[in-house]
Amino acid sequence: DGLKPHDFACMESHAVTTRPGDAQWGHAKFRFRSSLSVLVTLVDHLYAIHLQAGNSFLIAMREQLSPDHPMRRFLTPFTFNTVWVNDNARKNLIQPKSMAPRCFAFSDKGLQLAFANAQRLVMSGMEVPPSEGGPFLNRSKYYEYLKNKKGIDTEYTRQADRLYKIFKKFVLDYMDCYYPTAADVAADKELRAMFVQFLHQTEMAVGKMLPDLRTIKDPNIIKEFYADAISNFMWVVSAGHEQTGNIAPYVQDASFCAFKWAPGALMGSKDTALLQALLMSFTSQTMPMLMGTDWTYLFPPVPLSAGEEIATGSFISPDTRMNKDPAAVFKVFQDELQAMSAYCGEYNKNAESRPFPNN
Repeated sequence: DGLKPHDFACMESHAVTTRPGDAQWGHAKFRFRSSLSVLVTLVDHLYAIHLQAGNSFLIAMREQLSPDHPMRRFLTPFTFNTVWVNDNARKNLIQPKSMAPRCFAFSDKGLQLAFANAQRLVMSGMEVPPSEGGPFLNRSKYYEYLKNKKGIDTEYTRQADRLYKIFKKFVLDYMDCYYPTAADVAADKELRAMFVQFLHQTEMAVGKMLPDLRTIKDPNIIKEFYADAISNFMWVVSAGHEQTGNIAPYVQDASFCAFKWAPGALMGSKDTALLQALLMSFTSQTMPMLMGTDWTYLFPPVPLSAGEEIATGSFISPDTRMNKDPAAVFKVFQDELQAMSAYCGEYNKNAESRPFPNN
């Protein structure tokens, strides 16, 4: 129609099934890739990781844990620059007429509806109903559920499960350095206040997990809950963030994947290509390296004798001794990451020798 704009309001929505070999198969693949890139960027990356997991967890940690609390010091690399990044996201990705709204094909109302529905679109374990054993904060149990109940067993879920278990072992071993028993973990008022606030603030868990935390009396269950929550947070803001944020190779070509396109087109416009490149450069900030960086200097000193007060405000009883060194715990963590890195490298190197879809 030349320069006449399309009347999108008059366009009818209907489902169309397109199969390989059909005339519109190329268009269908382009629309699928492009729509998925918007879903991942808006829901999984911006909403779930930045606005929910990262923002809510950091606020609760900084408001409830004292500066020298061992768990706050432990989480420093995983919360690095979160305030600055999320403040930029608020200004440049969320506000109307900012960068993200110009990248996508949503109207102002459409973008509001997308954010309003984001919670139910996130698939990370919280969506599993109690009737099926959920919701899952423990990612290993979630991957087991996907395998046994949904038939989803991929190399991605297996590697994600392995990394989660490495994180959780790191968390539990580190906690054992500062808390003699599970009862000491449960008695930490600051840690409890942090998780109560986090579960109140995040939309991902309201009405699902908070009542359990307030009524559970068994200190071992409380410690396990804390370990799962912290490990899940670490996984989401590291591996999860890298997975959802590193889509630049896909959207660098607007004919392969575009955030928006005109009806009937098989590629995005030049403006769309530039906006995609700008958004990718904005969301590709350098993060602390998990491997090869020694952050043991962050860990507070561990009390070595009975009667000493630890950073959580508790005292070691005469019949209890701290038997773990956080520096040694960190070394085991690094060794396990190196072993997983070697496995992943070998797996990727042999990709071409495997049949579809594992190649």
